[in-house]
Amino acid sequence: MRIDRDISVLTRDGTSIVLDVFRPDGDEAVPVIASMSPYGKDVHWPDRFPMYELVDQGPHMVWETPNPEWWTARGYAVVRADSRGSGKSSGRLDVFSRSDAEDFYDVIEWCGVQPWSTGKVASSGISWYAMMGWHVAALQPPHLAAVVAWEGCTDFYRDWGRQGGIYTNATERWWTGQIVPQLNGDDHAHMSRELKDRELLDDWYRERIVDLSRVRVPVLSAGNWGSVHLHLRGNVEGWRAAASEHKWLVVHVGSHIDPYYADWAKDLQLRFLRRFLHGDATAMDGVPPVRLAIRRGHDVEWRDESDWPLPRTQWRALYLTRQHTLSWEAPADARVPYPATFDFTASERLELTGPLALRLWVSHVAADLDVFVQLEQYDVDGSRIPAIGPAGTATPVPMGVGWLRASHRELDPERTLPYRPWHSHDEYQPLEPGVATLLEVEIWPTSITLEPGQRLQLRVQADDENMGLLAHNDPGDRKSGHGATIHVGGDHASHLHVPAIPPGRP
Repeated sequence: MRIDRDISVLTRDGTSIVLDVFRPDGDEAVPVIASMSPYGKDVHWPDRFPMYELVDQGPHMVWETPNPEWWTARGYAVVRADSRGSGKSSGRLDVFSRSDAEDFYDVIEWCGVQPWSTGKVASSGISWYAMMGWHVAALQPPHLAAVVAWEGCTDFYRDWGRQGGIYTNATERWWTGQIVPQLNGDDHAHMSRELKDRELLDDWYRERIVDLSRVRVPVLSAGNWGSVHLHLRGNVEGWRAAASEHKWLVVHVGSHIDPYYADWAKDLQLRFLRRFLHGDATAMDGVPPVRLAIRRGHDVEWRDESDWPLPRTQWRALYLTRQHTLSWEAPADARVPYPATFDFTASERLELTGPLALRLWVSHVAADLDVFVQLEQYDVDGSRIPAIGPAGTATPVPMGVGWLRASHRELDPERTLPYRPWHSHDEYQPLEPGVATLLEVEIWPTSITLEPGQRLQLRVQADDENMGLLAHNDPGDRKSGHGATIHVGGDHASHLHVPAIPPGRP
């Protein structure tokens, strides 16, 4: 492997972006896998996150990026760049801004015209790198041939910064711990401060939301059922809305890191890149458009599908009752104190795979409240079956989550679907105290299989419990729901809109 370090590439505004190139030792031109971030291209993985054991060993491993040794051995160049204002690159960092994406565009175009390059460039990586892949694809650089977007996000407001309109305060810890140490200079936009100061979806957020109608390159989008803190929604919505002729969605389980480097995942990435960077027309033959790790309790069963949501889905309503149960039958009119939990015990196998929505009627003494929704699964002995979280089994998370600030309940009628409410988040609609009001809460996609005797629990919470460091608990942002009332039955039939999947193969 040949390594060329600290190459300076000038962007369109004269900013110097510094990058490293790893490529096969030889004179043959090869396709390129590129990535760019403010995480530090020179920071060796163990120095950054020693708690995450290296999946691929090697002296050139950097957090969430392709392993240069593995990929150069298979005929690819790997390029890693420092975002402007970070590491060795000059300029002022303004994350996910237009200039951020344009810098990556310019790096991709530089890669495409080097003598050691075939002119075919792909973006690949986890999290930040996936997000940058979506953003740069919407700008359509001529040499970008494919995007591997592994656990990223596409809608900076809804997926990350203001989930349900509520400030995601884990951002502050991430900013100070992962971004600030890599910055050079002090004249940088402060992302977490911007998020706290901007509750409504304004032009600042719109600049950071990917226009998926402009994403036309082939896409391999990978989500994780357990990435309910940031990454799952964007990869599913990105795959659905991308204008790409060739696109694949895979939703797996495991930690935030391990699956990307697993043998099955590297094989899939290699097939995808051989198809669109090498021109091997048969490389993706037999790979279905959608591949899902269907959760069966503590285990998974991989299943191939043709679309998302699954075409054979039977959309059903599970009604909330005054007895704190979930029922297929609508109950009589009643009220339940808020917060509350509601349980459903399966009498036969029930698979719920897809997006969900909670249609919740509430009244409150105040003009606003934050609703936190969680889905949990319990075994026949009453023990919780947790989902694997971002750090693996050490960070269990709920089987499904959703959030909504009541004053953000306005829906965009053009984008709302029965199973996926789409809130506009561009104006406040205070509650009228004491008046029953419908809140339609988006619940991120999930896969839950209930065996006979197992229990599904819906938690309608006033606080973001059971989420650890991923909770929305900034005291300066929160709107209390204590003292509210949940209305059930009659004209206020609060219910879960669930994706029941009939037994048998698709």
